[in-house]
Amino acid sequence: MPPRTQEDVRPLPAFDLEQPQATAYLTSLDRGNVPPLLFAGPEGSGKEYTAIDFARRLQCERDEPCRLDGPKCASCLHASFLEHPGIHLIYPTPTQGSNEDEEGDIDDIAKILETKRRDIFASENFSKKTSIRIARSRAVIQRANTKPFDARCHVFIFVDAHAMREEAQNALLKLVEEPPGHAAVLFVTPNHEALLYTIRSRCQRVRFFPLKRPVLERILTGYCGADAAKARRTAALAQGSITRARALLDSADLADRDAALGLVAGIVKQPESWLFTQALVGARNANRENVARVLDEMAVILRDAMTGNAELMVNGDIEKDIERVAATWGRDNLPRAIELVHDARGQVFHANANIDGALADLFVKLKRLQ
Repeated sequence: MPPRTQEDVRPLPAFDLEQPQATAYLTSLDRGNVPPLLFAGPEGSGKEYTAIDFARRLQCERDEPCRLDGPKCASCLHASFLEHPGIHLIYPTPTQGSNEDEEGDIDDIAKILETKRRDIFASENFSKKTSIRIARSRAVIQRANTKPFDARCHVFIFVDAHAMREEAQNALLKLVEEPPGHAAVLFVTPNHEALLYTIRSRCQRVRFFPLKRPVLERILTGYCGADAAKARRTAALAQGSITRARALLDSADLADRDAALGLVAGIVKQPESWLFTQALVGARNANRENVARVLDEMAVILRDAMTGNAELMVNGDIEKDIERVAATWGRDNLPRAIELVHDARGQVFHANANIDGALADLFVKLKRLQ
């Protein structure tokens, strides 16, 4: 691997994610007595970012922890580049086979960390199924029972902890029940119910909620380099998730919006037979992510039409089209229409409903609002 240059890496950025409950609780904790913590909430709500920053504060050399946007002690500087010897980030990785030892995942974790040093909100995609396995749990236990070197304590952060195998969770139970005084254990997951009850019941849950749109816009412009217009549009479609916002930002294609605009216009003007045809066409060769994106675009178009204010529109570049939508739909019908679109998205993306059936049902319900 070629040596990393300064241009390749960025320190942990300073953002207020506006998660007041989580912030208040974490700030209240005694740095010398941290219980096992479970950072739980929707994907992309800033759990991993907050866990890393919390670990940085635990390791800070000063009585009053350094701020990310101010001068940093040596410990915080190392932590902000994900290079602190006392902060141990554990990620799901592809299995190395039945003979995997305690260091079998070390190269893959190093690869993930290299990616995150360039972009803390990025993800590493592996071609194989990933998990956190018992070999890694054993390595964590061994490390937790050794005195920290060049650190105040050991902080173990299990990211996407729902991907931890059952035997790996069972191996950690004693550590979670009785962590050494110099160790803190943090679990990060969008699906805390996937953890064994014996694990999650021994953790203090730190709740996260979808990020507000202005927060996403600040991250997209201030860290991801998006212009204000694109950040505004992306944040509106991201469902409160920085993960989703990043994926949308990487695609400049407006085909989904064009498809959504065509549907919004056609539902009013065309007969019901056309709606069923569009449902079948929409389902053909489409995955759930693609359909969800079009439904998101529909909801934003309808919301723009409901506002009637060009300055508040996400799709201000097609203001005339939005005005036509408002005129043909009638603003009184738009709140219910948006609700129906959101319901359909949930059916398609989360409840695994039949795509063409869900779309046909949505289109007919929207048609009958007129």
